[in-house]
Amino acid sequence: MAITAATLTSNLTAPVDYVLMKGLLKAARKTCPYFNGSLPGQLQKAGGSASVKWRRIENLTPVTTALGEVTGTVAFGMGRNSVQPTITDLTVAMAKYGNPIYTTEEVDLYNVNSNSTALMETLGANAGESLNILMRDVMNTGASVVVRRASSAAADTTIVLSITVNDIKYCVNQLNRNSAMKFFAEGNGSTKIGTSTVRSSYYGICHVDVEEDIRSLTGFIAVEQYGGYTETEPGEFGALGGVRWTSTEIAPVSTSSATTTASGYRGASATANDIYRTFIYGKEAVGSVGLGENLPTKVYKMYDRVPAIQLMYSKPTVSIADPFGEMSVLSWKAFFAGKVLNTNWIARLSTLAKAV
Repeated sequence: MAITAATLTSNLTAPVDYVLMKGLLKAARKTCPYFNGSLPGQLQKAGGSASVKWRRIENLTPVTTALGEVTGTVAFGMGRNSVQPTITDLTVAMAKYGNPIYTTEEVDLYNVNSNSTALMETLGANAGESLNILMRDVMNTGASVVVRRASSAAADTTIVLSITVNDIKYCVNQLNRNSAMKFFAEGNGSTKIGTSTVRSSYYGICHVDVEEDIRSLTGFIAVEQYGGYTETEPGEFGALGGVRWTSTEIAPVSTSSATTTASGYRGASATANDIYRTFIYGKEAVGSVGLGENLPTKVYKMYDRVPAIQLMYSKPTVSIADPFGEMSVLSWKAFFAGKVLNTNWIARLSTLAKAV
């Protein structure tokens, strides 16, 4: 069925007898950190497959036996035994996502100059948030990662506490035991008063409600107290327990899921608390195809890398569908694939959050 002009104008209505001035009244821009530290994958154009593959080469067994002296006739290999590395291929299908906004000539006429620019910014924010939610869901479901519930609760429904230092220690210790790789080297203090040394660290992503609980824990170092650092991650608020922490409001929350009595925590009641999911992970624990290139604006040729996000705008064109050239479209589209590459290098921590 053809799209009618009435449908388009109801999608984005034109104001009548108003003067529109572009100011600071914009949609909220969410902090979206779930691509932080992910191992980028690449979809090869004309490669014959709509999937991305990562190859993991497992660590070799340490050698603890000395090589003996070569004796006798020297032959091929000289009696030395070789080792066969274990190689694991991980594949995930590529999918495409997008969102369009239809506008009409009336909208462009009444909203002079600034309207299209503002809408493109809104589309860009929508693209980033959408892909980050998809990546969050990859980390939150499916894979058998390291699991910890607050104070070792047996099930999510029996969780009665917010995050503790011991919960963080448990997750970090499990990653250390599994030889996970850190993202950040140790940061030494500086001559500035009030700065602190930050140990080599993993990534940590939590909900903004859980951020307030982490800030109150013993040993927390606020990001403004880092010594010698010149760059931090978007949304990073501090370090604790070998983890540098980032918070976001799109972190997973299961509302009213904890059914054991625990007063003083967020939720519908003391017997229906909200459960928050926090992630701690090391380098190359997760892989993604998405935000490697953010909002590119160049021309792509054959065999160029597939762009993460494309923002597109079409000017009104006279056609059979639009004989007066009144309609245009703004849209974004993106290719996405995400996968947990090493389940031993990512921990999923479930807790409550204090009602502050």
